Amino acid sequence: MSTTTDEEATELIHLSYDGNFQLETDARVILCKVINDESSTNNKIDEKNVEKDSGDVIRVELQLDKTSMHPQGGGQPTDIGFITSNHTIDSDDDNDNKHCATVAKIDKVTIDRSTGIVTHSGTVLTKTAKNNNNDAAEAAFDDLFPPNSSVTVNVDATNRTLLSECHTAGHVVDAAMAKCNKLLPPTKGYHFLDGPYVEYKGSIDIADRTEFLSQLQESYQQLINEDIDTQIQTLLVDEAEEWCNRLAKNFNMKDFTTSSDEIPTVRVVTVAGWNCPCGGTHVKSTGLLKERGWCVKGLKCKKGVVRVRYGMKDRGIEVCA
Repeated sequence: MSTTTDEEATELIHLSYDGNFQLETDARVILCKVINDESSTNNKIDEKNVEKDSGDVIRVELQLDKTSMHPQGGGQPTDIGFITSNHTIDSDDDNDNKHCATVAKIDKVTIDRSTGIVTHSGTVLTKTAKNNNNDAAEAAFDDLFPPNSSVTVNVDATNRTLLSECHTAGHVVDAAMAKCNKLLPPTKGYHFLDGPYVEYKGSIDIADRTEFLSQLQESYQQLINEDIDTQIQTLLVDEAEEWCNRLAKNFNMKDFTTSSDEIPTVRVVTVAGWNCPCGGTHVKSTGLLKERGWCVKGLKCKKGVVRVRYGMKDRGIEVCA
């Protein structure tokens, strides 16, 4: 359908501190691609959200000049939400307004790390007239989200809050490990709701694991009770190196650099006093993790890897050292 006219990276609104909490933004369409291959795994549809009397279901991929949605990556799941076109199209349905805006329910947001271009994948919810004329249908598709037209991006607030809590809770694990004087190099963070954890390179003596787990859980809860503000900053590489590696040489800044005006920078998130290069979304303070009872759930050591499992208390605690 439409073709891209701009290869510039998508501006990620959430990367700044204020943008981290901005759930709506106006943007410009760079590319709208209609996905016709129903066998594609990206074409799974939540039929409850598609109007029963609509025409054929349409899936689209949208690229915008900016977005408030967080693309999946860095251990954090995709944001979901809606993109609404501020461009209206004619409707042939006498029961509807003659002009209606196109709305897409976005269920997947991804980013091409080599180009920085973000793709929003979803299902068009707006009614479309059935039309047997292929040329007319093609034109109607092109009218969904025309290039250079204006759209509004809305993030699902409930989902974003949960994912932000989960990611911040993972960083509190790092801070609690430091509080317990266990400065192990972090190797992986899994901040999905189905069983989040943080992994570190190293080991803990089997005789010490039960006592250390108890100490870690206590330190974790202390950091939540202290209600410590979260900070988000974009720093030059040398500054980021000093901030993030002042306690231990855990991070290679080359793995986290982005280029802005040819000057490499690193986004640094500080949670409970622990500085970490990170591209995810977070809550404003550790105290916001108290309501849902975020906690350390267990500890597992195997083959030089220490995995600390965490989560919400209402989802059960399975402690094993």
